[in-house]
Amino acid sequence: MFVRSEQRNEFWAPLLEKAYAKLHGSYEVMRGGHMNEAFVDFTGGVGEVLYLRQNSMGLFSALRHALAKESLVGATALSDRGEYRTEEGLVKGHAYSVTGTHKVFLGFTKVRLLRLRNPWGRVEWTGAWSDSCPRWDTLPTECRDALLVKKEDGEFWMELRDFLLHFDTVQICSLSPEVLGPSPEGGGWHVHTFQGRWVRGFNSGGSQPNAETFWTNPQFRLTLLEPDEEEEDEDEEGPWGGWGASGAWGPARGGRTPKCTVLLSLTQRNRRRLRAKGLTYLTVGFHVFQVRLVRGHAAPFPAAGGLWDSPRSRALLPPDCSAGCRLRPGHYLVVPSTASSLCVFSSERRHTPPEIDDVISADLQALQGPYLPLELGLEQLFKELAGEEEELNACQLQALLSIALEPARVHTRTPREIGLRTCEQLLQCFGHGQSLALHHFQQLWGHLLEWQAIFHKFDEDASGTMNSYELRLALNAAGFHLNNQLTQALTSRYRDSRLRVDFERFVSCVAQLTCVFCHCSQHLDGGEGVICLTHRQWMEAATFS
Repeated sequence: MFVRSEQRNEFWAPLLEKAYAKLHGSYEVMRGGHMNEAFVDFTGGVGEVLYLRQNSMGLFSALRHALAKESLVGATALSDRGEYRTEEGLVKGHAYSVTGTHKVFLGFTKVRLLRLRNPWGRVEWTGAWSDSCPRWDTLPTECRDALLVKKEDGEFWMELRDFLLHFDTVQICSLSPEVLGPSPEGGGWHVHTFQGRWVRGFNSGGSQPNAETFWTNPQFRLTLLEPDEEEEDEDEEGPWGGWGASGAWGPARGGRTPKCTVLLSLTQRNRRRLRAKGLTYLTVGFHVFQVRLVRGHAAPFPAAGGLWDSPRSRALLPPDCSAGCRLRPGHYLVVPSTASSLCVFSSERRHTPPEIDDVISADLQALQGPYLPLELGLEQLFKELAGEEEELNACQLQALLSIALEPARVHTRTPREIGLRTCEQLLQCFGHGQSLALHHFQQLWGHLLEWQAIFHKFDEDASGTMNSYELRLALNAAGFHLNNQLTQALTSRYRDSRLRVDFERFVSCVAQLTCVFCHCSQHLDGGEGVICLTHRQWMEAATFS
């Protein structure tokens, strides 16, 4: 964004330009870019880019409804050799504003007109329906006087088909209710914003829906309740949905199906500021899946088989990846993939789009565990190592587990024993002190066998490790249901540099969760998920769990 004041005593524009440059770090990084970047930065709205060469159906209706909602609309004629003026008076490589739409009749032919403005204010369109075009003389006087202003102000009318011939993209910025104020003509938007990030090894699952890790991407549940109000619209609805038009044609009987207008935008933040470091915009995208309800809720990730259908996808390189959707009332999952982002939902009617997340809980069986009688040989080994005290310390427990778990390690390519620090953690969790009695070891051994079976289930290649993306599923199988924030913290703590979790790390993780949940269950206040701890109790929980 670069500006110049028309008046010598007008200084707000250079100050705004300087502030914008300071925000991004320098004037150099402000060169180039997309019109919608400035739209979004200065209004906080939601931007969308329509590529006219791909499909132009429904464009006139989309523009008309966008302008009725006081959206900012621009158009660009792309150029591979900088800005230059064409014979028709257009400037290639230059940004134009779209300021109005109108339908007129030329005889019995309906003509769709767009009003554009060249911000330079000096160069205008000279083709059909320009200021000097004789076609204006065929219109009724009132219509001509209302539309035509013969003035070299850079604003002009052109027919839709000429617009599609000369322009390549349309960029729309839908303004938020805070900017628009009370109820603009044509109705407003309801806006929902989510901030998030992709963490390697936890929820950066890639952009291919058939990939094994795709389900680990962040997911947002979108529930559409009320369809748009019916409007008379003769334009055929296109891929942009008509922005509030009366609905798409039903696939079965050719009638109109009530639909909801939703605008989804995935935005990369602060990428322009990092351009000086050689960073560019990342390829980001999202998929929209229609889902069925499971026990009253939209089913998340692992239940993908048979639950996700009718995917719509969008993957682009610019800072904003946006798409206007016309969806039937129902339940949907929005799955963004790759890059740090801000996800914004806008819709004409009020809908509910919370992020899909688990409630923190643990199954009772996970805390109690199976109480299995020890094999005679294992019990005898315990007594030999325990000696007269009949209790094991951490070193003795490590020796016992090394022998007891040896058969399982034989079948892995990278066998690894449980370390001394993990054994100390197990003592604290199951022995409630610095030693472990026989009946405590029986409880620990039942848990270990269960955790070992779960680990082997996710260690499909018998490598002795599982992918860190699968830690959430493994913890679920162990009976621990955690939210995204807690799962991310545990994944970052227990994975290695190659995004793997070995058996010892898994045991340490599950043992810590068991200890924390057991400790918290002793201090529940009223059964509402709230615990009350004194300062001493909190310090004990933080130190020993």
